[in-house]
Amino acid sequence: MQSTHSPQYQPLLQQYQLARFEQLWNYQGDWFEPPNRERGGWSGVNYIELADEAGVKHGFYLKRQQAHMRRTWRHPIAGEPTFVREFEILQHLSKYNVATPKLVFFGSQQDKAILLTEALIGFVAADEWLKSHADISINKQRVLMRALAVAVHNLHQARVQHRSLYLKHLFVKEKKGVVQEDIFEVATIDFEKSRITAFIRWLRLADLITLHYRTADLRAGNKLTFFKQYFAIQHLTPFYKALCRYLHQQSLQKRR
Repeated sequence: MQSTHSPQYQPLLQQYQLARFEQLWNYQGDWFEPPNRERGGWSGVNYIELADEAGVKHGFYLKRQQAHMRRTWRHPIAGEPTFVREFEILQHLSKYNVATPKLVFFGSQQDKAILLTEALIGFVAADEWLKSHADISINKQRVLMRALAVAVHNLHQARVQHRSLYLKHLFVKEKKGVVQEDIFEVATIDFEKSRITAFIRWLRLADLITLHYRTADLRAGNKLTFFKQYFAIQHLTPFYKALCRYLHQQSLQKRR
């Protein structure tokens, strides 16, 4: 059995008898969304809110899975739970300038795994934020695009390919009383399919194609703003024009 926990929340979890693998595994509560029962196993998420001794409430997301396995060089036959990868990615990204949910507890036992993370208070998925703020100015839209681009760039600088990069995996929080360019915080979630790679310079294009494909309804100007911020350029040179066309063509193929 493999397990780790955050010392910060250990007393709080002990207070509610949720500090051990078995206790978290047996937690009874409403599902945040219907469990995924594909691939011969299941995976589900609960939202948990716990009040400490001072009455301050803390939110967590409890992810549990059973028989959702992937083969690795360490476990080439039986495989290991896919949450092991997400745990390793979260640990890796904690060393870099990449905002993610804070790891609170991780444990794996044979074909079972648990991942408990701190809730991103005040954050909303970027696609939902855009839907609920359809009337914002073009300037503010582009500020958001630049913030999203910086977050994705930082992820790739840490040599992580997300491999499932949609706007729903980029969470945004609008800060109050700050200058325009720093108005948004962005955090990235869901690293179950991600990988750390030395070939990120090339594999990052797959992430950008997926994101481009999944944002078909965004204005072309917003996509261009994202692209220029991501590559830290002011103008499109012939090389970057060709790269833009390539990303667009590849995203069109994915829609077919």
